[in-house]
Amino acid sequence: MKGTLLIKDKTDLQRIVLTGAPGTGKSSTVSALENIGYAVMKEVSREYWDETGYGTGGEDPWRNLISFSKAIWKLRSQQYQEAEMIKGPVFYDRSVIDVLAYIDAGKKNMDVTMNPEKYPYNKKVFIFPPWEAIYKQDDGRWEPFSTCELVHKSVIETYEKYGYEMIEVPLCTIEERVEFIVRSISGVK
Repeated sequence: MKGTLLIKDKTDLQRIVLTGAPGTGKSSTVSALENIGYAVMKEVSREYWDETGYGTGGEDPWRNLISFSKAIWKLRSQQYQEAEMIKGPVFYDRSVIDVLAYIDAGKKNMDVTMNPEKYPYNKKVFIFPPWEAIYKQDDGRWEPFSTCELVHKSVIETYEKYGYEMIEVPLCTIEERVEFIVRSISGVK
């Protein structure tokens, strides 16, 4: 599948964001893209939760949203810099803009140092809608499905605020989602 990718404007396709609320199948799709040879920047929140205790009964990110957001912003900024050396498309499992969406969903004020204009991505962003049939709570995803819907709304509003166009990924198998994304970025109908 990777060999069929026709990149018309390499600079526009360099940094492709896959976003959405928790439990929408986004990270599974990112892993599938990696398995077929694409460069990916994985979600950093889960790893951070494990390292800091958030995911093992520590204080949840919603109660410490600003400090958590600053840490995730830093990690996602580092990912952005790490991708500088990668040739071709790079798929991101969320971006720095998602940090701002979570801050908005939590009804907090954005830190003035969090400027997404320093981190431009492809203007077409793939959003994974809430999908209750696959949503599962666990130690790292304690939120009820209603929070997933709230975050989804905030993600759309935040990306659109910064001039991004949202492309909704259909509710289907991981393989079909990968095919949809690859066909979308290559212009194949």
